[in-house]
Amino acid sequence: MATEVNQALAAYAEGLFDQAAGRGQGAIDQVQADLEQFARLLVHQVRLRKVLADPGLPPEPKQALLTDLGHGGLEEASVELLATAATHQRVRLREFPALLAGLAAMAAFTGADKAGELERLEGELFFVATLVEQQPAVRSALTNPGLPVANKRALVADLLQGRVGARSAALVDLLVELNEGHGLDTRLKEWAEAAAARRNRVVAEVRSAVELDDARRARLTEVLTRVIGKPVLLQTTVDEAILGSLVVRVGDELFDGSVRSRLEQAREALGVA
Repeated sequence: MATEVNQALAAYAEGLFDQAAGRGQGAIDQVQADLEQFARLLVHQVRLRKVLADPGLPPEPKQALLTDLGHGGLEEASVELLATAATHQRVRLREFPALLAGLAAMAAFTGADKAGELERLEGELFFVATLVEQQPAVRSALTNPGLPVANKRALVADLLQGRVGARSAALVDLLVELNEGHGLDTRLKEWAEAAAARRNRVVAEVRSAVELDDARRARLTEVLTRVIGKPVLLQTTVDEAILGSLVVRVGDELFDGSVRSRLEQAREALGVA
């Protein structure tokens, strides 16, 4: 289950991530890894989850426990955030791992930004989401309750081998484990949009019957930027089910100019099945 990071916790976390990034690329990348590690750990370690998710417990004993558990190897920003997250956002106990996953994604955005790879990360997250969305066999395997999570993780790892970077692969694997494969495409698109928002951009998801050339992409970007009022980043996919024109989604807004859509609307108006 996805758990959104609220504004207070997000602002606090961003400050810690910026401090870590100031200590170097290795520090902020370690924060992402730490948060991913604890998100996985808390799925199974219910007692530890109760301690870290307890807003009434002071940060100091939590910090001491984390330092001990991490054998001194946790990044200081990770310790601070893990020890104080519950004071900035209260969630149900079972949702705490998902909250840490959201924070890990934010740390990944900061790390990618520092490395000059934020646009790449955004594109990769959207690519994986589209891959899952457009491959029924993969989606069926991921949502199969009889398939062990370890098998689902192995399936996705094989599918993405050599196609995405380490940051993206780690975030995808984390989501598969935490959600047992469900809702992967939806959550990845949300994270791709969040990454775009860091650069004051919005993602326009474009589906077309044929690949768009550079000239058409440029014209479409210009038109959408003018309509929306913010810089637009196109994420395009080919969908042979569309008969002509385009289908564009920006957030909750859908701009459907496909022939198929107009035919279906005409059939509905005429009462034709």
